[in-house]
Amino acid sequence: MRHDAVFTPLTHFYRIASQFSRRVLKRSGWGWGGGQTNNARIPADDWKEVASLARRRFPAMCVNKFQDVTTILFDLDNTLINTKAADQFACEQVSQYLRGQGVRRTTAQAAVEKFYQYVRDTPQNPIDENGDADAWRLLLWRQALGPSLSTWASSCYSVWCEARARRLHLPADVHDLLLELRRRYKLGVVTNGPSSCQWEKIRRLPSHLFDAIVVSGDVLRKKPCPAIFEEAFRQLDSAPQECAMIGDRLDTDIAGAVAANCAVTILLRPPEVTPTTDEEDPQPDFVISHLREIPDLLPERKGFSFLCQSRSLGVFHSLREDVPTWSKP
Repeated sequence: MRHDAVFTPLTHFYRIASQFSRRVLKRSGWGWGGGQTNNARIPADDWKEVASLARRRFPAMCVNKFQDVTTILFDLDNTLINTKAADQFACEQVSQYLRGQGVRRTTAQAAVEKFYQYVRDTPQNPIDENGDADAWRLLLWRQALGPSLSTWASSCYSVWCEARARRLHLPADVHDLLLELRRRYKLGVVTNGPSSCQWEKIRRLPSHLFDAIVVSGDVLRKKPCPAIFEEAFRQLDSAPQECAMIGDRLDTDIAGAVAANCAVTILLRPPEVTPTTDEEDPQPDFVISHLREIPDLLPERKGFSFLCQSRSLGVFHSLREDVPTWSKP
């Protein structure tokens, strides 16, 4: 995770406050103590002075890019659901099936590897992207198996579909995360791919979690084209400056969100993925290894950003209960 996503310990704030004359706090009617927090306020001028020094000394603590965000957009493949792992698992099941039919291990493995590459390179008929996905995949299996094994194409495709469907689901922890986020944010999906292929996966998602789903095959625009994001903004009734985009690809998800002027961009990069070093790729605002890390970036988890914007220490204490309390003497 990048440094600006890390919450600096609040002890730094108290060190900053101690640099000011005691009469500032005394004039405000405040002192250090263990009593209950009340609703009194530090005078505006004094508070601005404290906050100003805090911003200069520790800018990462006070700048929160999420402060104006009302909408969070997600990529689908390998972000919300692990499509790559599902495809690999399905191919392994087909390889086992072929070996069970007497096909040599090396021959079976070569066939499924060919199909895996074919379906990743051309998931849909390039001549008719909204055509019959089943017919196209069956054709790819025939090509991958070759003339000698092409009679097994239909059976292999059935095994592949069944195995893949078992893995194309929203993980339980991600489902719970989306439920929590939906209490405060509008949620949307922006995904590239042929309509039939993408909706096949989208239908497996709980429909109540998302306010809008935009598929490139439906709008005839692909990420990183800003137009597909603009369609999402329209459906969600959100301005670009109110949106955050989360995806696993720099060249489509992050580049497109930057081009569409999204307020925040977050790259999902699992630990096993090797970072790319292409200097032309845009840099995201944050890098996370799992979607579970999203709440750590949000304002409600970063009490100090609220502290710098509000003069009410009662607000501060409602967010952080593990720090000393301010109380009137």
